[in-house]
Amino acid sequence: MPYVMTHSPSGTLLACIQRNSYKLAYYGLLIWEHPPSLVQMSEALAEAAIEQGDPAGSLESWSSRELSEHEIKMANVKLRNDPSRVVAFRDGVLSVESSVQSE
Repeated sequence: MPYVMTHSPSGTLLACIQRNSYKLAYYGLLIWEHPPSLVQMSEALAEAAIEQGDPAGSLESWSSRELSEHEIKMANVKLRNDPSRVVAFRDGVLSVESSVQSE
């Protein structure tokens, strides 16, 4: 089963802009076939533009989590290729919210 990174305090799953095999940009979960190493996790946070000064920027607050292929597909569907959306996995349930606050 694939692995993703999850922000332990919030349950947020790490997603960012990536390129598919056709070099087309899309926004989706970062996934690994095996649990990511600390170096891979650090690189993933940098790729997602999460800096150490950010509230979620501490590598210690992230861990790897195994999800089923179905859960990953559903999380990506919930993201809708929209960087303003974040998906979280809490108590076995995927939920989505917008990271942009309306005024």
